[in-house]
Parts: sequence; C-alpha cells; structure tokens
Amino acid sequence: MTDLEILQRAKQYIDSLANGYDPLSGQPVRDDDVVNQVRISRCLFYVSGVLQKVIDNGGEIQRKKQPKPPKSVKEPFFLTHEQIVLLRPQNTALSATKVAGIANELIDDEHMKKLKGTDIAGWLLSVGLLQEVESATGRKRKVPTQNGEMLGMKETSFINEQGVPTQYTVYDKNAQQFIFDNMETLIAFIHEREAEK
Repeated sequence: MTDLEILQRAKQYIDSLANGYDPLSGQPVRDDDVVNQVRISRCLFYVSGVLQKVIDNGGEIQRKKQPKPPKSVKEPFFLTHEQIVLLRPQNTALSATKVAGIANELIDDEHMKKLKGTDIAGWLLSVGLLQEVESATGRKRKVPTQNGEMLGMKETSFINEQGVPTQYTVYDKNAQQFIFDNMETLIAFIHEREAEK
C-alpha cells in the first residue's frame, strides 16, 4: 500500500467512526459508545476534512505561509548640516562603532538606517587612511595607514571571551573630529554604495 492509499483508508475509518459505524464490521456502534458523543464526532469530522486536504494534495502536507508583515523601508543614513555641527568627539579613543553611535544619537532610527562602524571603516579605506591586511588566520582586517596613524588612528587589542587576542582600530579625539568634519563626504559615500546594491 502506498502512503496515499493508507491515508485514504484512514479517512474511511474516521468517516465511519464519525458517522457512528464500526469501520471494520460496518455495524452501527452502541448509542452509549464514546464515538457517539457530539464533541468526539465533531473532532472526527474535522480530522476527516484535514485528511481529505492532504489526499487532494497528493499526500503532501501543505502549510499555509504566513504573510510576512511589510518590511518598513528605512531612509538611508543622513544628517543635516545643523546636526553635523552638533557632533562632538570624545576625549577617549573609540572604536568605529562607538563613533557611529555618537552620530546615531541624532537620528530617528525607526525611520532611518543607522550609521555603522563598517560604513566609517569602508570610507576611511577608500580615502587611504585604512588598509586591508590579512591576519595570521587568513581573515582580512582594516588597519591604519601611516597617514591614518598621523591623524590619530591606532591599532589596539584585547583578549576576547575565548581567550584569543583580537585586534581592532580605535580613533582618538582628532580622528573622531576628522570623521565628523567629513560627515557629508561619508554620507555621500554610503549613498553611492547603497545605489550600487
């Protein structure tokens, strides 16, 4: 017997029980039998209907796809000139992600994409202040060029949760100010990259 034939047989048995008949003998079941209770009978009819849908679908169970809620389209990151002049560098060296966080405090992130550390690093790479090098593990990472170091970018490291030394670039007050002073150029770079996608 194929799976489809087994499903058809199971549906016949359930239909018989739902109608108050013994599926093997075809005789009516006693009035006090559990299958004659209304709630049980309704459940059996429901299961019969589900099996019929599976049979009609060639034995395949087809789940209804839940419609995804429409994804809200966010505007690309942008700051007005008035917002840019409000950007203030910190006295401590920060990662690119933390520098981006300063700018993100000025936007409505429900309707606008946030500035990311990778946006800053990508732009700095494009203007020659960062360069890509391959680590001992074969992964590419961005490190300051000589010009980047002169501007206040330096590589630092920490021990991660797995006990592995991890390197990353930090930006001192001067480097942060350079990023803020060139925010319009950085924003144009981000928009160009978005347009290429």
